[in-house]
Amino acid sequence: MKISYLASLTLVIFLSACGSSNDTAETPNTPEPADPVVTEGTIAGPFSTGSTGDPKTVYFDLEAGLVVDLTDEQARNDSSWDVAFNRTKVSLNKHADNTVGMYFTAVNSDFFADDSSPIAEKFIAANAESELADYLAISASDIPADEAFTGDSEENVIGAKFYHYDMTTHVVSAADDQYFIVNSDDAFTKFRVKALTTAGRTMSSITLGVQHQSALDGQTEFSTETDLVIDTSQCSDDIYVDFDLGASLSLNDAWDITLPCVTIDDVTGANFSIHIAPDATALRDTENTYTGIDSQALAYYGFVSDVTEQLAFDSAPWYQYGLDGGHLLWSQYGVYVIKTNTAYYKLQITSYYDEVGTSGNYSFRFDPLTTQ
Repeated sequence: MKISYLASLTLVIFLSACGSSNDTAETPNTPEPADPVVTEGTIAGPFSTGSTGDPKTVYFDLEAGLVVDLTDEQARNDSSWDVAFNRTKVSLNKHADNTVGMYFTAVNSDFFADDSSPIAEKFIAANAESELADYLAISASDIPADEAFTGDSEENVIGAKFYHYDMTTHVVSAADDQYFIVNSDDAFTKFRVKALTTAGRTMSSITLGVQHQSALDGQTEFSTETDLVIDTSQCSDDIYVDFDLGASLSLNDAWDITLPCVTIDDVTGANFSIHIAPDATALRDTENTYTGIDSQALAYYGFVSDVTEQLAFDSAPWYQYGLDGGHLLWSQYGVYVIKTNTAYYKLQITSYYDEVGTSGNYSFRFDPLTTQ
């Protein structure tokens, strides 16, 4: 006997109804999963900042505890991130809606001797576990006054740092104890301004003490200092200097530094500012420390472009380099207090390497500091 589709459907509904009438048990309500409890001092990471040849920036939102996926261009106008990591550099957001500041606590100050030199064995023996207690000890009571926080800013790597100006006599003189090292055209040049003369409010001449090191020629130390005297009076264009040739050139040549030419009150000469080439980098050797540059360790010296960020973290570096004679970075495990526009956090960088030793991989602890 054939059963029609309608009759079959009626039978299924009837049997289902009968089954439901006999089932008196109610399905229990499943509770919503609770947010995971994060233990204070938990390490986040590692987060890769790429390689020396192909670096990338990791932008991190402390409130969300997440990486914010942004290009460098997008990040300049984005307020959602707080701290950024790019190889050895750590930077803070400068957005008007989230101007982030940093304060370096005194934790682990014993990693340095009385003369401020690093104590190698302290750095080398330390690890994330041994320095956890110092991290946990920092609390809301360690939050300083707002004026103690420093943020990132922009400045010229050389700019006006090569001279002194007397506010009383209005005399400009050379800061001959200030050394600068320029990395340009496969060479390193260490120089200082030994003397300068003025005409009105312009510079009419400048004498540079120059020490050259050619990486292409395999040189590992700077040469003996020689003087390079440049007449900047009555200039008709900006002045471009090639350290390798020891001569003034034009914009179209392979120059290393430039001095802008200006006319002020009918007097023409150089402006009191020095800039490096767009493809060059430089650093300030305030203590006249370097006798040469190790090109294999170039990434760790802190060379920067002409207009660069003045990073708050540079005033209290989280690491020391080459303490065992090699090229490793060793964390101080210092604890930083980070101030955003809405909250305070503590942060401790625990490693620059992943589990197989690849550099540029940041791991760190961070936790909110509750003031109530």
